[in-house]
Amino acid sequence: MSNLEESALRSSSTPPDGGARVPYVRLGAQDNVVVLTHQVEGGDCFAGPSGEIWTMSAQLDVGNKLAAVRIASGERVIKAGVPIGTSIAAIEPGAHVHTHNLRSDHIPIDVKEARGEHVPAG
Repeated sequence: MSNLEESALRSSSTPPDGGARVPYVRLGAQDNVVVLTHQVEGGDCFAGPSGEIWTMSAQLDVGNKLAAVRIASGERVIKAGVPIGTSIAAIEPGAHVHTHNLRSDHIPIDVKEARGEHVPAG
């Protein structure tokens, strides 16, 4: 079993204090997103890293990202200690982080970027 799988199992098991199981793992201490280790359904509720209760608005599969904290528009999104993109809108804790609110800083997503022209974030 890989370290990531072991970490995911620890994060998704029942905590020693008897609290509810969480279906995610935070890959790095500085990350502002968590990654789902289990599929969640719309209406599922569970605690975020700070103890607040998150209610899922839709089904999401393993590997999807959720905001661990409020992420301001234009803020870098950090996963596994690495910036993976820039938010294009404010993202509330527990919200799905994906292409509808995240612009990749690594993959050209528009013709200007593909030509190497500077495109300001958000």
